[in-house]
Amino acid sequence: MVSTASPGTTFAEDLAQPESVGKIAESSGEPNMTQPFERDQIGPLAARVYRVTTEDQVEIAVTRLGSGRDSDQERGTGGPVILVHGTFCQRSFWVSDKGLGLGPYLVERGYDVWIPEVRGHGRSLRDGRFRNWSAEDQMRFDLPAVQGLVATQTGRAAHWVGHSWGGVALLGSIGAGWLTGDPMRSAVVLGANITEGDAWLKQRLARAAAWTLLSVLGRVPAGLFRLGPEPESRAYMLDFFRWKGPRAQWRTADGRDYWDGIRRATVPLLDFAAANDTMDPVSGCRFLFDAVGSEDKEWVLLGTEEGFSKDYGHVEMIISQEASLEVWPRIADWLDVHAGE
Repeated sequence: MVSTASPGTTFAEDLAQPESVGKIAESSGEPNMTQPFERDQIGPLAARVYRVTTEDQVEIAVTRLGSGRDSDQERGTGGPVILVHGTFCQRSFWVSDKGLGLGPYLVERGYDVWIPEVRGHGRSLRDGRFRNWSAEDQMRFDLPAVQGLVATQTGRAAHWVGHSWGGVALLGSIGAGWLTGDPMRSAVVLGANITEGDAWLKQRLARAAAWTLLSVLGRVPAGLFRLGPEPESRAYMLDFFRWKGPRAQWRTADGRDYWDGIRRATVPLLDFAAANDTMDPVSGCRFLFDAVGSEDKEWVLLGTEEGFSKDYGHVEMIISQEASLEVWPRIADWLDVHAGE
């Protein structure tokens, strides 16, 4: 479930909250660009930050990388890719202040990269409603709003990439029917697991302590516990009490089973698990992979026994020098193969 910074990795020092560089919103001048945006600069990368309002009236920020490339030819022919961060994270997981990360790499490989920051994270709105914003809200409202924005701005179906909870949210939203798979090119998930780990959620005293903290603060203060740059809300955490607690069931708030829709999913899927992932174990990632009904799907275990240079950890599978050489190209190659489908 948890995505946290790892001090031993090459790019991890750049995971801290970057300063906002938002400028006055302006029109882009492109025929299909009807949404206002703010210009931003991330290291050497020009970017645009769009604001989209969800069905339940929450404003979320979506960063488009490489936005100095105004024509379709300059942006490349690979099409849009949407990168979804995990728990306690924001856009810096995909692109650091220095302009490093999977996001910029995919731009160089010819993709139009979009990075949403889910409600209450990064540049997205955080107000008095934050404590009541749930993980399910992200699946039900945020991801469909992003899908609509990208489709409107590009006129093309997108690839989706999600790490940890971001991958679970992607598949869960498809399973519940909130995120439509028909206009989706493909999905890539890394460390996506909803059944294993987080053993403390089944321990009575630990649950009681966490419940008290959440009730008092209304959030998990991630910085205090060195969990990552972003807090998570009380309602977000309570979803995991329900999904991974003593009577664990992965169901929507109105009782529908996410698994039923996931078994009927047809979107092409590339699924990575890390051999040394202590947060989202291989067994849980494999269980979710096996449940997805897609015929076109591929499983990759990132470990030495499979020919990789190391047994990767939870964050290292994206944020490390080794990942930039072994994992990022594997993702881009998959997107290339599925770009024209």
